[in-house]
Amino acid sequence: MTATLAPSGAPAETSADGHAAGWLAFERPRWWWAEFATIGVLYAAYSLVRNSVGDVAVRARANGREILALQDGWGLALERGLNDWVQRTDVAAVAVALHYATLHFLVTPAVLVWLFFRRPTRYRVASSVLMITTALALIGFYWLPTAPPRLLPDEGFADVMSQTSTWGWWPQSGTPGSDAISNQFAAMPSLHCAWAAWCGLVLVLLARRTWIRLVGAVYPISTFFVVLGSGNHYLLDVVAGVLVLCVGAGVVLAAASAARVRAQEAVEAPADDVSLPLAA
Repeated sequence: MTATLAPSGAPAETSADGHAAGWLAFERPRWWWAEFATIGVLYAAYSLVRNSVGDVAVRARANGREILALQDGWGLALERGLNDWVQRTDVAAVAVALHYATLHFLVTPAVLVWLFFRRPTRYRVASSVLMITTALALIGFYWLPTAPPRLLPDEGFADVMSQTSTWGWWPQSGTPGSDAISNQFAAMPSLHCAWAAWCGLVLVLLARRTWIRLVGAVYPISTFFVVLGSGNHYLLDVVAGVLVLCVGAGVVLAAASAARVRAQEAVEAPADDVSLPLAA
């Protein structure tokens, strides 16, 4: 994260409510192609790590059953009723599958591009939150490989993605992408929900048009419904994904605050070093 103050004389960027961006405003990244190339490399590394957990099927299913049993004990297994309703309602099943297979791969990159060009001084902090959140989620995938509900058919769950595969391009396995690039046991935490919550927060906090802010508010809620209704996540996966986003945001905001203080001290230091003339 570059701790460079916005150039003096430049107009202060304002948030959706019209207030100045303040200490979260950093200098605009210089080269768009370098930023997107960096994100591409990081995503490739993330995919490589995410999908190289080895043969953990037995442990992942055991972890999934434990999570489900915990939720059943607390009366929190909302995914049971949602999945049952979705798989019995054709229109809902297709809508859920299309949402799951498309928006996750379209909205997040679109918000990043929007940030870079329309809210450039906020891009550095916001994109760093997304990257740190993703890195933290990788720890969860390794520490707690988890089979999603759809891989526990004896618990009464239906694989909605597989059920609707003839309507779209997703594979029979029920994953949103190619089997070669998907880790079916990366359910805890739900990075799908963490990314959706990030997109929603960015749009609600930084967009100026009301309809865009409304879209930002609705998108994560619809994603939570979709991942539960499709049988791809447990409620605790969703909660864990949001918590990981909160931790990632806390880390980045703390670092941004420290960087801002250091940069301000560097600007003010020369004035402090000026010697006063000695009295005659």
